[in-house]
Amino acid sequence: MVKRIEALADGISFLNKFYDPSSDSFQLRNPALAKAYSYRHLGEVDNKGRRIFTSLIGGYRFLIQDLEWKCSGNTRAKGYHGKLSSTDTLSDLLKSYNLDNIADGNIFILVEFLNKALSGADITAQTQLSFFLEDGK
Repeated sequence: MVKRIEALADGISFLNKFYDPSSDSFQLRNPALAKAYSYRHLGEVDNKGRRIFTSLIGGYRFLIQDLEWKCSGNTRAKGYHGKLSSTDTLSDLLKSYNLDNIADGNIFILVEFLNKALSGADITAQTQLSFFLEDGK
């Protein structure tokens, strides 16, 4: 059974086209297209400030950790109503990753992806982030 936080990480990776070898996320080994916010990582960034990882494992581990921080509210990342908390929604999470442009339809793509990955779950754009920290039953 797929862990909820991993399904969410896979969905973010999918939105960033990590499956496409010509995509930035694939080339940077950074499925979240995460930016560097620490001085110690500034030497490992591209010209847009996005972190460059040496392997998929490193990039994916960081994405899982970042999602755990964001879904629990232990972050400075912002959603639509300020700093993210565990009661914020998938829509807020996408804003924190700059994936919230409604014209791109990312929220609909992510919801469909998650409902397929986590069969039996009823995930919507308003699903609270705390849901992804719980063990799937």
